[in-house]
Amino acid sequence: MGRKVKVLVSTHPFGKADPRSAEMIVAQGWELEFNPYGRKITQEELKVLLPEVDALIAGTERLDADVLRNAGNLKLISRVGIGLDGIDWDEVQRRGIEVAYTPDAPTRSVAELTVGLMLDLARGISRTSRSMHEKEWHRYTGCELRGKTVGIIGFGRVGKSVASLLRSFECRLLANDIRPDRERMRQLGVIEADKDEIYRTAQFVTLHVPLTDLTRHLINADALKRMRTDVCLINTSRGPVVDEQALFKALSTGIIRSAALDVYAEEPYAGPLTELENIVLTCHMGSCTEESRAAMETEAAQAVIDFFLGRPLKNRVPDELRIQTEG
Repeated sequence: MGRKVKVLVSTHPFGKADPRSAEMIVAQGWELEFNPYGRKITQEELKVLLPEVDALIAGTERLDADVLRNAGNLKLISRVGIGLDGIDWDEVQRRGIEVAYTPDAPTRSVAELTVGLMLDLARGISRTSRSMHEKEWHRYTGCELRGKTVGIIGFGRVGKSVASLLRSFECRLLANDIRPDRERMRQLGVIEADKDEIYRTAQFVTLHVPLTDLTRHLINADALKRMRTDVCLINTSRGPVVDEQALFKALSTGIIRSAALDVYAEEPYAGPLTELENIVLTCHMGSCTEESRAAMETEAAQAVIDFFLGRPLKNRVPDELRIQTEG
């Protein structure tokens, strides 16, 4: 390349957890530009910044054909995190753009938040905190995790980490995956089960699947009706995996007991689920720990360096995950 590599960081924040992620790129003598808005960038704003950019370090921004048409020089998208929905894979392939991601870095943080949400639902922690802030003394009687059946739908990196963390709680663990790792299930004492068995028997159901056409609205009205009425549903994977309208009805009419969501179909979320008492809502913060953020940013920056220095990409998105989703 006859000119300096130009790198745009569209995700925000970047370099706050560990400034080395930015310093690594600057040390190459390359041009580094940051998201100037101090928040999640819009598609229109991103389109203005993309011309002349060679590498994009992105977060969860939607990268569709309309956006990518403004990226005539773009050769690499390095995703901070694991989410791949929102990328127009047909357009990426047509333009010959390579894509990397950081699938390992957020695993532990997302798994810990998942277990934290389970404990919150089991013991009413945030509900009781809200009461105390209103100067109301109300002791919520919940349940232990010990002895409960937990159904893990999606037994990939995060699902396995959740299972590992839950072993100390003496839960009965069930898991479902389209490509089950039976050896790791055996090591963790996890029982392979179909989704119907999980819906029928689990007091806690936790979702850890990617967003594809097969998993969009995986949890719909029918699935919710097949669950136990005392179930606690947790989603820290991708928002559209859960049909939010169906979940609202199920929670407001007693079809299921409670839920906790960290991800939503549209973010930031301000929809009707905020009106319900029996749901815990967090703001897509599964990977928001200093350790996870620093690792994700460093790995994303390293992918840019490796690519433009002609080295193999450690975390190139594999072909089987380059799935075009609707919507």
